Amino acid sequence: MNKQGLIEHLTHNCGLHRASAIAAVNGMFQAIAAAVSAGEDVVIRDFGIFKVRNVAEKVGRNIATKEPVTIPAHKTVKFLISNKLKETLNS
Repeated sequence: MNKQGLIEHLTHNCGLHRASAIAAVNGMFQAIAAAVSAGEDVVIRDFGIFKVRNVAEKVGRNIATKEPVTIPAHKTVKFLISNKLKETLNS
């Protein structure tokens, strides 16, 4: 499912008008992006956690030239699935 599919699901299954569904989905994504950009973890009960993670500087390799390349330290987001969602997935 992509963003458009999520909007369609909200429109058909939750009785929302299309404009309201679009606003809800966009608002949710903006809120999550703002929180992780500020370094906060986003916890959605019974779904999972979007956790900000620091990645240390490391040495990689250029595939074409086989030369070592330094990859700078950066931040990334990791998703940790909740136990309830994991049970639903595996049942």
